[in-house]
Amino acid sequence: MNNQLFRAGLRTIAPLCLGAFPFSFIVGAMSVSVGMTVTQSTLWSFLVFAGSSQMIALGLIQISASLLVIMLTTFIINLRHVLYSASLAEQVKNYPFYLRVLMSYGLTDEVYAATVSEMSHQKTGRHYFYLGAMSGFWFSWVLANFIGASVGSSFPEIAEYGLDFAMVAAFIAIVIPQIKSNECLVAALVASISSILLSVLPYSLGLIIASIIGVYAGYRMDLNAEKESRTDPDISFNDVGHNEVTE
Repeated sequence: MNNQLFRAGLRTIAPLCLGAFPFSFIVGAMSVSVGMTVTQSTLWSFLVFAGSSQMIALGLIQISASLLVIMLTTFIINLRHVLYSASLAEQVKNYPFYLRVLMSYGLTDEVYAATVSEMSHQKTGRHYFYLGAMSGFWFSWVLANFIGASVGSSFPEIAEYGLDFAMVAAFIAIVIPQIKSNECLVAALVASISSILLSVLPYSLGLIIASIIGVYAGYRMDLNAEKESRTDPDISFNDVGHNEVTE
């Protein structure tokens, strides 16, 4: 049973691994171009395992941004993982501490999107599904980074080849299935429009601000919907009386 769940996780994450492979390849190639060795680049992906943060950090290093700016920017970008963790907290609260630490290490956008539905089911050993997806994505990410770092010197302008669009397509594939309510739709539209309008800001601050605005818009709409449901007069006296009689 556990092996079956682990393999099911591997199969589920496989399409997202293909989408992320070119992106990790570029991260590896770019890391060499800013002065890292192949070993340093591979260990970086091995330990950090955060594609968007790695890419943005590399971009900031290329423009000689200060260490404080790099740390603050990547910290804010990774705050979304707090939301991922919160949504899974109830499902994993009874797991051993070491297992929760391991699962948090592998909680990327792709792993979350591929496993959140399965983790919501009350199944014994469901964490094996998560670990399968996490392991598959982690291995493909580190492998692609190693290949990119190894051959990156042969492609000095690789960032201009457009290969990173595969990651954009992968993120679209992640987001679209998650839009299942009006609140999610509003959050996605507001964040998208805001990111376009704020794209002129330096250090990718536009994306950060747009994300916050989008989350806030969805949150406010969710609050309004909750208030309306509390004051909804549609539950009539006749309905209540009918329920009492039938009982």
